[in-house]
Amino acid sequence: MDLGPRKQQAIITLLALRHGEVVPTDEIADALWGDRPPGRVQGLVHTYVARLRQAMEPDAPRRHRTNVIASADGGYQLLAPDDAIDLTRFRRLVERANARSEAGDSRGAFEILREAMHQWPKPELSHLDRLLPSRDDAGLLRQEWIAAATAYVATGLDQRDASTILPVAGCLAELEPLNEAVQSLHLEALRQNGQGAAALSQYAAVRIRLRRELGVEPAAHLRRMYNQLIGEYGITAPVTRPAPVTPAARTRWLGPGPAVDPLLGRDVELEHLQGLLSLQRLVTLTGPVGVGKSALARALSAAVQHRFAAGVAVVDLSGLHRHTDLVSAVRNIVAPTQDANPRELSWLFDTVADRQLLLVLDNVERLLEPCVALVDGLLRSCPGVCVVTTSRELLGLPYEAVRVIGPLPVPSQAHAAIEPAQLLAIPAVGLFARRAAQAQPCFRVDRHNAAMVATVCRRLDGLPLALELAAACLRTTGLADLVEQAGDPLRGLSPSRRGEPAHHRSLRAALNHSLDGLTVAEQRCLALVATLGREFHPESAQRVARELGDDDLWELQPLLARLVDRSLLAVRHDEQGLRYRMLRLVRALGLELLHRPGPAAALAQRLDGSSVSWLLAETKRSVAEGPATLAGRYMN
Repeated sequence: MDLGPRKQQAIITLLALRHGEVVPTDEIADALWGDRPPGRVQGLVHTYVARLRQAMEPDAPRRHRTNVIASADGGYQLLAPDDAIDLTRFRRLVERANARSEAGDSRGAFEILREAMHQWPKPELSHLDRLLPSRDDAGLLRQEWIAAATAYVATGLDQRDASTILPVAGCLAELEPLNEAVQSLHLEALRQNGQGAAALSQYAAVRIRLRRELGVEPAAHLRRMYNQLIGEYGITAPVTRPAPVTPAARTRWLGPGPAVDPLLGRDVELEHLQGLLSLQRLVTLTGPVGVGKSALARALSAAVQHRFAAGVAVVDLSGLHRHTDLVSAVRNIVAPTQDANPRELSWLFDTVADRQLLLVLDNVERLLEPCVALVDGLLRSCPGVCVVTTSRELLGLPYEAVRVIGPLPVPSQAHAAIEPAQLLAIPAVGLFARRAAQAQPCFRVDRHNAAMVATVCRRLDGLPLALELAAACLRTTGLADLVEQAGDPLRGLSPSRRGEPAHHRSLRAALNHSLDGLTVAEQRCLALVATLGREFHPESAQRVARELGDDDLWELQPLLARLVDRSLLAVRHDEQGLRYRMLRLVRALGLELLHRPGPAAALAQRLDGSSVSWLLAETKRSVAEGPATLAGRYMN
């Protein structure tokens, strides 16, 4: 059943959490907007509830849709039967199991708890966190699940049914890594299941984490279990030692290696980053897609590798999607000869604990949360390790030093008449000329083509990826045609390109890569602000959003901040106040979102029927007039 936008989903979720109770309208408003409610809270809540009633009782007359959501005492109540709420079913089963346990029926309690765990196998509540971010319902429910799961595992061990409860015991151990009672249950489940070696490895990981994070040794009951395992299996826990560093392996690369030619126009950034890395242990290079973060990180690692006795490890994460992929990739670089649990990071901390190592994690935005855990653990446990990351989104760690990488400087209109040699000194032109000569060996910047080269560089924002793609097109396209293609680069620049990640083979792939992590509301926000021009004030964007009456765009500021975090917008502070700015390519993508099926299509319909419909008319006309006119009227 389609429950509509996020705030409607949040209301039905809150009513289900408080099943059987009347939830006051004020509490609903607080859950939806926190301490920043809009001016017409009561009306908005009533509208959302009316839409939910229509979705749930579409065949009932409008005034009689009260059989699921009823109005009562200044609020609303969910009238669904008990067995229609999964959380209520889970709680009833746990209550029955507790009653059986108190009556001495351990086997009966175990069977009922197994049914409860089948109802709710893992405490995956990220959706609840997103819907009700201002409340701690998810945290309380996780604790409720942990208590029930602990009782289930303990009862299953009493029944000698270790194989059944082992998956839940492992999940508990991951959720509660410092809870020694939970870890003891997991070790016993492994032991009863005949996995003594895995139990010893788990004990070693627990011991390392307790020492590192709490400064304590395992409790007596854990140590007794360890000694029992040693006695039963006649083996000892594996000892992890740092691998020797040889001169030939000082720098290791996974994925694309260092650039084969020097960087252009990045001398200032490179010098600044070398100094920053001598003061900070975590440096993040961020900026829009295609700006050259990866190339700069590789140049930086090559420039500073002499500072690190254990060398430099560079890992490209662009093609990875899972936590285990991250651990395996880092292991292949840092300790390729060691066997380790693909889900466990403690072996890595032990391996590099005494090393002076630079770890470069390239393109971390797809694995942001696992990378945060990895980096935080490394820097807290290994004093000789420094980390450089490249990402369109910051890690958010408190000790993170950030360097925003911008496009290369481009020639202005005033540069049209300068000498070709002076034009080549402008970094964007220099990079384009170098790549163009590789694609077409006879290519040179001269008086005849200087104006066209300058136009291409301006239209592509000085983005290194866009410039390289444009230059590669010269194998099959003349420079005059390339100028026109640069006016519509999402369609025009798609040369054959190998040896690069998939999202660097065309501008459309690169920009779509940036859209993947955006919510529906964030995509609509990007489409909306694209209609306002390349630079706009937040007040003007908010005014248009309120005029449209789009619920997802009611609170625009958090959405704009998210687009800044994703490097799709830039913030500028000056005497005119706060302004946002976007690259021409990003704006072109935002405008295109309005005219293709997807989340922003509904926004186009709202624009068409509002008093600001001239915005949509302008964007439609710009698309209809073709790439060259679009470049001349809007992109410039």
